[in-house]
Amino acid sequence: MKKKVFAALLSATMVMSMMTACGNEPAQQPSDESTQESSAEPGSVEGSSEPVTESSEPAIDSSEPAVESSEEPVGGLAEAEPLPEALYHFAMDGTDEGILTMIQSEDKGGNTGATFGVVESSTYVDKEGAEQPIVVQYADGPVGKCTYIDGNFGLKLPVEALNTNEYTISFWLNADRLSNYGPTLQIGSDMGMADTDEGVTVKWINVTQTEWGANNAKIFPVVWDRNSETGVWPWVYAADDSIHGKKEWVLVTLVATGDQYNFADDGLDRIAAKFYLNGELAFDAAEGTYGGLAPDVLTADDNFECLFGINYWDSIFKGFVDEVYFFDKALTDGQVASLFLEGNPSVESVAEAPAETESEAEPVAIDHSAVTTTGTVVGATDCSTGFWSAFSEVVAVPSGESVTVNFVNYTSGLENWHNFAVVLQNVADAHSADDNADYKEYGVMRADNFGWGGGYDGIATAECDWNWDTFKTDMDGANVELTITNNGDTADVKAVVTTAGGTVYNQSYTGVAVDGDLYYCLTLENAFLDIQ
Repeated sequence: MKKKVFAALLSATMVMSMMTACGNEPAQQPSDESTQESSAEPGSVEGSSEPVTESSEPAIDSSEPAVESSEEPVGGLAEAEPLPEALYHFAMDGTDEGILTMIQSEDKGGNTGATFGVVESSTYVDKEGAEQPIVVQYADGPVGKCTYIDGNFGLKLPVEALNTNEYTISFWLNADRLSNYGPTLQIGSDMGMADTDEGVTVKWINVTQTEWGANNAKIFPVVWDRNSETGVWPWVYAADDSIHGKKEWVLVTLVATGDQYNFADDGLDRIAAKFYLNGELAFDAAEGTYGGLAPDVLTADDNFECLFGINYWDSIFKGFVDEVYFFDKALTDGQVASLFLEGNPSVESVAEAPAETESEAEPVAIDHSAVTTTGTVVGATDCSTGFWSAFSEVVAVPSGESVTVNFVNYTSGLENWHNFAVVLQNVADAHSADDNADYKEYGVMRADNFGWGGGYDGIATAECDWNWDTFKTDMDGANVELTITNNGDTADVKAVVTTAGGTVYNQSYTGVAVDGDLYYCLTLENAFLDIQ
């Protein structure tokens, strides 16, 4: 919830990509993940076969921490100060705190911008299609016990809208697995809805991983947020091109100061914010900077939710979480230091990963320089072709008929959208209105399950069964059987994708509105196609 080194001005491709990453447009799915399975021995945690139970009241901790102010800062921290009363405090230690276990469901319900539904459940379906009980595990954490999320479920915390632009969110995290744009803490309103739905305001904060560093370096944590009403997509992060909290404990603290300012380069309002790692200030978004927070992102609105490790689009988090705090005020540097001093970041937390996640298939690497093409090649074979600069021939799809094309997709593997895309249009001789004033796109459908119409306003219904953990590699050298059907007033696009390793996936876009003649062509970005 992003790319390149941060700058005030983004390329058109990057802006489009950002619009997809957290599903507020027809959802782009997660990018790849950096996976390192736990090496801990089984049986070293406390386990429960019951989901975390619901409580009618949020757990509020009014006690002050037993932190004494020191005369000198500790380890570069500010001098510790007493904490105010927390609005919400979740110890994550297995006591009844009203927390629910949630899974991703194929039934999206009314969530028009989602790829999955997010529903309460005490079971999940494994990779073989068998129903398994959710086992919530507890291990030693920085403060007492912590909760382990095994990658099959997430959590829903009983948090209501904070109704303020001045707040603090803080939690300890230790990740076994992170995925680009995948959620740790995600909170907001109508998070699964499309921005374009009339009367809907999509708001969220997502603490996630990105590849926005130099040379696509992975960065974690990045606080990315959204308010569709104001149009701002700001972020807050430590600009060090590093991952914090992978196989180690890190305290993540976000402070919204409540001070609103306007960023002159885009004319959009932001809330000033401070971002801390392990109690130390890592980023300060003050007036005049691109970063910051969207205004009113945690105010009351429809379908307000607070999720941890799960959302409507991306890979479920795998790892530990402890001591989740929400304050309805901006903590000082000294108070953030006190949160850190409550915990022990050197504690070794271990948990047993489910057996099904231990034997994921190794992806097949493709050497593009050794590829022998057998058909019509579209795009440079070094995967350097830019967005909207190479196209296949334009093919007519008569009303009531289907047209099928087979091709091999090769990709740079750098981004999810570095693959094929299908263009549905109304003329046979153009790729833009500059070529033909009558040119109109009915829709553009990307391989990564994102699409748009002429107004970048989303299209139809997108479905897929991608393994987003391996998507980038799966698409390299994948054989694609693509079928476009003209139903008269709508069109369907369906792809059967067989990876180089032999895994078969399915993707479909159905109900794309068509008005008149229908043609299709293929395009790409940082990829090339071998059309048979």
